[in-house]
Amino acid sequence: MTYQPLVSIITPTYNHEQFIGQCVGSVLAQTYTNWEQIIIDDGSTDNTNEVIKTYNDRRIRYIYQKNVGIWKLNETYNKALALANGELIAILEGDDFWPPDKLEVQVPFFLNTNVVLAFGEQNNVDMNGCIIGNHPINMNLFPRERSEVIKKLLLGNFIGACTVMCRRSTLYEIGGFQQHPAFPAVDYPTWLELSLKGDLLPIDHKLGYWRRHDGQITNYTMILSIADNGSEIPMNILAKIKREQIFSINLTSYEIQYTCANNKAYAYFFLGRKALTNNNWPEAHKYFSYSLKRGYSILRIGSLLGLFCALTKNDMEWIVKVFHKLNFRTRKMPSNLWYI
Repeated sequence: MTYQPLVSIITPTYNHEQFIGQCVGSVLAQTYTNWEQIIIDDGSTDNTNEVIKTYNDRRIRYIYQKNVGIWKLNETYNKALALANGELIAILEGDDFWPPDKLEVQVPFFLNTNVVLAFGEQNNVDMNGCIIGNHPINMNLFPRERSEVIKKLLLGNFIGACTVMCRRSTLYEIGGFQQHPAFPAVDYPTWLELSLKGDLLPIDHKLGYWRRHDGQITNYTMILSIADNGSEIPMNILAKIKREQIFSINLTSYEIQYTCANNKAYAYFFLGRKALTNNNWPEAHKYFSYSLKRGYSILRIGSLLGLFCALTKNDMEWIVKVFHKLNFRTRKMPSNLWYI
């Protein structure tokens, strides 16, 4: 490989003592070696810093800051961005990890100067790093026209953050990582802004492992906030596209609102599953009733199963695992709650 730009890896972390070792270890194991990792510790109260200090590699920089929390997550990301020296930026949060060939596979695609962001297949893993789900890239179904890619993204976030690589110059062009005041994440608004500047490129290759656990923001405590406020972000971008006549996109505000309403139903479906695992049958019944009334047809089937499990006081996770093994996914299923 003759094209070997420096890749700056941005790693925000908070109380990831249990996971940060695997995260850093997966970076050290990369077959592509021209990288730097910038770890921003948002005031961890566990032994995260002690674990990081065991790694003696000049390419790793560790910065500890007073806790600012998830509602100022963009400040944490942009602090790391300001410290980055690389031409390319990769995202790897402290509880996630990579396959060894992640950077080597992804970097060459940026020889195409039209590409501002590339992403790939993601595996979901549990607390112990065991695979519990897979989100492949279907290249045959992925739209080729840039306007159609933006349209697809306006209807939901299909990009796994741990698989992302983007150009530092384009991030600066949009003002750094973006965050809506009522949305506890930077990925979706940032991808949307980047999509207006250049091509988003899918790569049919496993590029990241995303960990599911109780402490993450895209799980239980923040899931309804994400669902409630998620529609404002694409609505704002759609208005910007039409106002500045950037593209001709055949999409209405109603379609976005309708999709986001279904995503909220998915959030309730997910909370219903969590209630079942906690043996909270009345709560499960409430959540599944909501998702049954407001979700798409496939979601309604799952909600009916959830109601049955709530009434019979049974868990439904074994059913979910079967569905995942059978790749129980269709194009109608929403993508901006892909972690469910």
